[in-house]
Amino acid sequence: MGKGWEIRYRGGNTMCATPSDLDLIVADAPRAPGDEGSPSRYSIATWYSTEDVPPEEQPDLVFDLYDAERSIVVWVRWVPTPKQAAELLERYGVPESEARNLLG
Repeated sequence: MGKGWEIRYRGGNTMCATPSDLDLIVADAPRAPGDEGSPSRYSIATWYSTEDVPPEEQPDLVFDLYDAERSIVVWVRWVPTPKQAAELLERYGVPESEARNLLG
């Protein structure tokens, strides 16, 4: 939230197929004035352990940046601002289907 993201979802595996000891956080870039009713174009998500270690102190934390308009993703190891996320997605984003293939 400190970088300008708005948290949309915080929870466990009820909406995703993650192990039960993980939580998922999804945040969206703020919408432009007048676009409040439409979905956000950019989002960021991460999975973190629910143990006593804060997310920012966990090893190998990866954040998924997503551009809903173009269905592209990029992975980063730090939380960018929404503007930085847009730039990273423009420069390094890959189609979501290709990113899934990289996982396995």
